[in-house]
Amino acid sequence: MTPEDRQLDAEFFLTHQPLILYRLARARYANLSGIGAALAPGRWNRPAQEAIYTSTEMGVPILERMVHTPKNLIPSNLAQMKIRVSGAWETHKNAMTDERTGGCMWIYRTISAAKAHFNASPNQFALGMNPFAVAVPSVIVPVWNVVLFPRGIGFWDHVSLESVGPFEFDPRLFPDDAGIEAPEQI
Repeated sequence: MTPEDRQLDAEFFLTHQPLILYRLARARYANLSGIGAALAPGRWNRPAQEAIYTSTEMGVPILERMVHTPKNLIPSNLAQMKIRVSGAWETHKNAMTDERTGGCMWIYRTISAAKAHFNASPNQFALGMNPFAVAVPSVIVPVWNVVLFPRGIGFWDHVSLESVGPFEFDPRLFPDDAGIEAPEQI
């Protein structure tokens, strides 16, 4: 079984209320705007589409950052975010909705299912019912990643920033000859 076919249990979202999500971001993007992903799109958002990539587990954003950083550089100028998602959820086959706000979170139990829908209707992936969140399994470890869409219906009713704090990698995670990543130009 490949990571793309790994299936996660969607019941997780019913038993973890409120839902706490974690994100590791450049300090200047440690907010709920989603502008960083709009400028540099990821797997689940299109260019100019605001998105916030998070995980249900604190360690996964750290692993994601390590996967996407050259091994000879220690990422710097990072902040760790803790994000809260709350609501009066009703479950449907592949979604959770809150009738009061119209907020909706789509849930894909496998990456393959999410990719099939995203590739078949890229403009509807985050625009069709206009969900404020899409949950997909992580490729790295068997836990949930949740992509938040600030322009989705109900986002500001359900999503809040609990905390933001500085984050530094332990240099022992990188080769002895690793250098510190150059700071961003502002």
